[in-house]
Amino acid sequence: MIATDLTRLGEEMVVASTRLSRLATRNVNTLPHAAMRVLGRLDELGQARISELAKADRTSQPTMSNLVQRLEEQGSVLRTPDPADSRASLISLTAAGLAELRSARRQAGEALSAHLRQLPATDLATLEAAVAVIHKLLTLEPLEDTPR
Repeated sequence: MIATDLTRLGEEMVVASTRLSRLATRNVNTLPHAAMRVLGRLDELGQARISELAKADRTSQPTMSNLVQRLEEQGSVLRTPDPADSRASLISLTAAGLAELRSARRQAGEALSAHLRQLPATDLATLEAAVAVIHKLLTLEPLEDTPR
């Protein structure tokens, strides 16, 4: 596949995954989307500094600090001193935060299942295979200067 085709495929994946995510979470009864993104990032990254969370979420450090403070007050995250830098803190998910995240994901899965039930078995098998490929894609490092 040539580079423009791969770029177009990448664009289509981003558009489709964004729309799918909105469809799945439209009626999820949980924390606001920004808070769920932080919980999801912590689930993915493990402990992280506020600066790392802000960079990963493409937001300012003060905005992330305020969001983390609200999540800490709600008991969803825990702030502990960073042993490598006494001025910094590490943020981690609490059991309550993980439970909230899992509940939101379960609700989103239930919302999608209503749509998935309408697909034929062959499409469901294709989707299962595609999800496996997407998980593999998420583990790959980008190659620099290689022909596509």
